[in-house]
Amino acid sequence: MNSMQARSQYITADQQHEALYNKLVTEAGRLFALADKHPEKLEEASSICLTALDINPSGLQALNLCARIYLQKSDLIQAEHWISRALELKPDSVSALYSAGHIALAAGDLASAESRFEAACKISKVATRSSSSLAFVYLLQGKYLEAFQLYRELIKTQSDDPHIRSKLFESASHMVADFYSVELEQDLLRYLEFEQVDHSQLRGLITSLLHHKLHLSKEGTPLQFDQLASDPLLLNALKSFYFCDPILERMFITLRQSILFDAAQNMNITGYTLDLAHALACQAQLNEYVWPETEQENKILQGLQDLLIKVITTTDWQADDISPALLVMSQYQDVSQNHLASHLNQICSSQWPYYLQDVMAQTLQEKQHELVVSDTIPAWNNVIENKVSRAVRQQYEENPYPRWKDIGFNTPSSYQDALKRSFPTLNTSSWHKGQKLNLLVAGCGTGRQAVRLAKYFNDLNILAIDLSSKALAYASKQAQIFGCDNIHFMQADILELHSLPMQFDVIECSGVLHHMEAPDKGLKSLLPLLKDQGLMKIALYSRTARQQVIAFRALMEKLQEAPDPRIVRQALLMGQIPGEWKDILLSPDFYSMSNCRDLLFHEQEHQFDLPEISQLLKENDLNYVGMITETKANIAMQNELGQLQDSLENWQQVEEKHNSIFDGMYQFYCQK
Repeated sequence: MNSMQARSQYITADQQHEALYNKLVTEAGRLFALADKHPEKLEEASSICLTALDINPSGLQALNLCARIYLQKSDLIQAEHWISRALELKPDSVSALYSAGHIALAAGDLASAESRFEAACKISKVATRSSSSLAFVYLLQGKYLEAFQLYRELIKTQSDDPHIRSKLFESASHMVADFYSVELEQDLLRYLEFEQVDHSQLRGLITSLLHHKLHLSKEGTPLQFDQLASDPLLLNALKSFYFCDPILERMFITLRQSILFDAAQNMNITGYTLDLAHALACQAQLNEYVWPETEQENKILQGLQDLLIKVITTTDWQADDISPALLVMSQYQDVSQNHLASHLNQICSSQWPYYLQDVMAQTLQEKQHELVVSDTIPAWNNVIENKVSRAVRQQYEENPYPRWKDIGFNTPSSYQDALKRSFPTLNTSSWHKGQKLNLLVAGCGTGRQAVRLAKYFNDLNILAIDLSSKALAYASKQAQIFGCDNIHFMQADILELHSLPMQFDVIECSGVLHHMEAPDKGLKSLLPLLKDQGLMKIALYSRTARQQVIAFRALMEKLQEAPDPRIVRQALLMGQIPGEWKDILLSPDFYSMSNCRDLLFHEQEHQFDLPEISQLLKENDLNYVGMITETKANIAMQNELGQLQDSLENWQQVEEKHNSIFDGMYQFYCQK
């Protein structure tokens, strides 16, 4: 055989090895892509990938893929081993740096994750996945300005990406404007057009920008009515979320009053006034008519209602005949609750003029649908014995809480895997990989928690219960909107569940026990429903974080009769109630009716401190697993305690130095 023939055979063999390597890596990648829905594919993918590395130990693609597979398997030691080999071979590999960043992220090493993602971004300006991941790390670190700026750039070319949209809004929720910017206003107007996002996360940024743009102060604004009535940011924001700003609230109340008085005098509204009235009517729906009105306004509104009833009952009326007056009334009240409702229900939403279609659809059609659905919700026990449970149910029948539109964004995954990532030492030996867990949401309210669980975890069967059929009707409607068919809703009192013929792997009871007459009895009622080694997620009010609420509730309890929440709100805003109420006025819950009632006027509320929670768990043979925390709490923990373990005692030390870190409740897991 001559040298040419030998060389030809050598090249052919080399090519065969390369072809086999590429084939194996491709197959491993295919299986890895299926692993989200089929976790059992991970083992097969890792086996094939290791075979590929036997053929070519320096194959960068296989090394990187192997690292990603072991990351998915939560084996961070092996993941780090393979990605280190990849970076030794090619330190400037964008894909390897990206994987290394995610391995560091999974390990909780945010500084290293930031370094890896920044390196990838510097090497490639089009490495948008690295940019997105870097922005996410900034968010976790509390570097909100850096996160917002990066997401703001990413959204220009990736506005359809639900992850980037969601995180853009999350970072924006921590931002305020220091000055007026036309460019920022245009961006915000664009963001308000996005669908399936939580526009309320833009509230603080838009509010601060409007303060600068409109030159707002406690004394008011120098701008004229027509300038305010035609401001695009103001009008669009009014229709997107309820505002939580005393100065803007006073301005809105004044504008609403001007529209009412002018309409009563001229018997019509047109032009800019029509657009503003429509926006204010939407705002009133969003805040559930929380603003107060004067006796003079009430008198005019009663006259308008009488006139409308006369027109409806004595003439051959059309929708256009009554729409301007109806729009004016809709700024003040839910017209489905007055004598007009039965007549207005005869008109379908498309027959109303453009400025009333969305208002009437929400007021009439959607609420009528909720009433119908509430009658179909099954009940475990139609008789609720406990008097506090009955009072709480009545509160939520009148004001279902909260009314929500969005669930944020998460990549669908396994509940079991998510728990193991959060709590690596958790004992889940009674669970089997791929097995669906039975989960009870004990006190689901209007369903946001249950829908999030159903949408973003693929291994759950969910039963969601609540006292209120109206809240459950809203929850059921939202579950349909989000395409969740693995939730069953049922009306029930936790205290009456002792005879339920099933047990659960997990029970989530968030923000519920502290509204019961005796929280410990509520917990004891749930324990028989929890399997051995089952997990329970509990959320309870912090006494430290709710000092002003406690003081205010004590003040209200001294009154002879229950006050009108709208009048009390007005008195607080005007500084007419002695005391320090800054935390209350800064709470977004203060600015809508159902939220305000839940915050300040709830039928029953208990608060806890961490030693009390420790004792509660001990008395019920529950082991503390770990705290679910907001970013600010994580940062406080790191600053104060470094890498000390997650324990109730350590968290108590942190809360003593940062009184407000649990203003969103203690949220923790415990195990039976």
